[in-house]
Amino acid sequence: MTQVVTGSPKLKTELPTSNKNRVRFRDPKTKEYLHLSGTGRTKGTDYAWIGTRVQARAIRDRALSEDQPWPFIAVRPKGA
Repeated sequence: MTQVVTGSPKLKTELPTSNKNRVRFRDPKTKEYLHLSGTGRTKGTDYAWIGTRVQARAIRDRALSEDQPWPFIAVRPKGA
């Protein structure tokens, strides 16, 4: 839902966000997450990639098609 207040320079936006359909990629050996750039790793979730299952599948398929190693597994974010 988006609410626009007339005569005010600020816009108030309320977007429904849900972690229910979101996943992260984590390496089960090192416990590191895929970096939000889609390449590299990060230890915490602050800069970890998060997206839908369809987006996750596309990232994984792209890496595999380029013969890159893919040690990650999809995990649900905390609170999902």
